[in-house]
Amino acid sequence: MAKRNSSINWPAIEREYLAGECSIREIADRYEISDTAIRKKAKAEGWERTVRSANRREPELAPPPPPPSDPENPREPTAIADDGRNLVGRMLDELDAVTSRRGELEDMIVSATEDDQDDSRRTAMMKALSLPSRANTMKTLALALKTLNEASAPQGKKAAQQEKAKAIGGGSRFAALGPPTLKAVK
Repeated sequence: MAKRNSSINWPAIEREYLAGECSIREIADRYEISDTAIRKKAKAEGWERTVRSANRREPELAPPPPPPSDPENPREPTAIADDGRNLVGRMLDELDAVTSRRGELEDMIVSATEDDQDDSRRTAMMKALSLPSRANTMKTLALALKTLNEASAPQGKKAAQQEKAKAIGGGSRFAALGPPTLKAVK
């Protein structure tokens, strides 16, 4: 059976909890108790936690939506690839924010779902924060970036020669190669 710690400094825990500077798990680790115990005590005594503002960033303004595509003037593939790379970069920033704030997000999920009768919502939300989910997102973003880079890369010598041959031959494999040439034979 676990040893009960009767010397818990609840006034200090309450001060830190109400200040909102650290996550509940950080406070629990510091005082060597479970975060669940702090949550139960806070709920029983009606502690209202302030929102942490020091670690919060102001939301960035979204860029304006792109203009509607014009079928008469299609966009250059390099411009599309550049936009895709920018989007992948922003999504990687979001993944980094989720990964670095995972403890806080888990605390928010627990507090938002503590009154639920069924744990399915909490389980689904926690699964979205899980390592396999984040690793799969990273894998998908890496693949997208690789595809964008390959699509916008200049073609190699062989592909350029094939394009040149098609242009000369009129696009057909059996097109005439040109007029015959005379060669002197000895």
